[in-house]
Amino acid sequence: MHVADLISLKRDGGEVPAEDLRSFIAGITDGGIPDYQISAWLMAAYIRGLSRDETVTLTLAMRDSGQVLCWDDSLYPLSDKHSTGGVGDKISLILAPLASSLGIRIPMISGRSLGHTGGTLDKLESIPGMNVQPGLEEFRELVSRNGLAMSGQTPDLAPADRVLYALRDATSTVNSIPLICASILSKKLAEGTGSIVFDVKLGSGAFMKTPSRAEELARTLVDVTRQSGVEARALITDMNFVLGQTVGNALEVTESLEVLRGGGPSDSRELAVRLTAEMVAVSRSRAKADEEILRECEAGLDNGMALDRFVTMVEAQGGDLAAFERLDPAPVLIDVHCDRSGFWTGVEAREAGETVRALGGGRYRLEDLISPMVGWEQMMPSGTEIRSGDRIGRIHADSTEDGERAASRIAGAFVWDMQRNSLIYGVL
Repeated sequence: MHVADLISLKRDGGEVPAEDLRSFIAGITDGGIPDYQISAWLMAAYIRGLSRDETVTLTLAMRDSGQVLCWDDSLYPLSDKHSTGGVGDKISLILAPLASSLGIRIPMISGRSLGHTGGTLDKLESIPGMNVQPGLEEFRELVSRNGLAMSGQTPDLAPADRVLYALRDATSTVNSIPLICASILSKKLAEGTGSIVFDVKLGSGAFMKTPSRAEELARTLVDVTRQSGVEARALITDMNFVLGQTVGNALEVTESLEVLRGGGPSDSRELAVRLTAEMVAVSRSRAKADEEILRECEAGLDNGMALDRFVTMVEAQGGDLAAFERLDPAPVLIDVHCDRSGFWTGVEAREAGETVRALGGGRYRLEDLISPMVGWEQMMPSGTEIRSGDRIGRIHADSTEDGERAASRIAGAFVWDMQRNSLIYGVL
């Protein structure tokens, strides 16, 4: 089938034969298909949708457009986790070492900040010397030797996704669940893991704003992963308010260390434990995470085993945690107080994310540099009775002008007198 025929077939609502879809991805990978034809097909797929079979074929073709990692049988179980993006979502920094301490190897391919949401790689790079771009062979060696490694996508993994993602962004076709699914899974399946746990965010600070969309994405991710021969679970979790008590790269690493030392905010700890428990349950062929597994995960945080794994990972990838903990804070610190008494629900997640992005903690363009020390630090946990004049938190900024603007914006995002929803809506 010629590419023009493939475009018209999808435009008219037809289903693209699997072999033609694989040839289409091969042509994208080798540069044989021009961007204008790829863009036309993406728009047709966005409008008409993809069947489940098409989504599976597209996902596997994108996975196979580059190298797929293979592991010795003695290294299993291997697993990974993917979050659809949140504000204050530092869970990967806690989950990866915790799961590793419980006997699961974690080859985690992570991303950078996207829109108002943070990126795991940007957080890790706030640690002096941390190398988040090891080559594939070094990555394999780190996982084999230490039980975990965290890296960005390399040119060898799912190269077709890089082309498609850039064109989806340019053609306003990002918000398609089949295309989202194929993009996520092409990279995750290329890791060669035996299972994947998904954290699908729902709420104002998430890309999925409604329960039906979040459930559709979670179901699609789980089904396509399983049809690809890999076990999967998904949690749908709340992202209406900031997760934990910090937003900003270095601040979130500090909070993660607090949780790894047995403390930290209760919601960050709870979500890390629940996601890790599902990963452990899958590796042990259990239908769900029971109380025994949850207690194991909690103990891994309290007894220091997870912290030891995090330290090992950071040192193996060139990072210096001692130097990180000696870093000076941002040059401007501005306290934010409340102007009323009552039940303070929290900070609306999307506005908090955009505030930190404007401070330099995120990106508007791919080439933008990150300011690692800026951010928002809550002094009061969400869901607290407070009095007028209480200090709610602190803005960390690079300049007084930026800090004052951010302080005003974050105060305007306070939510009052509303009961927070459950942190975890459901498990698929």
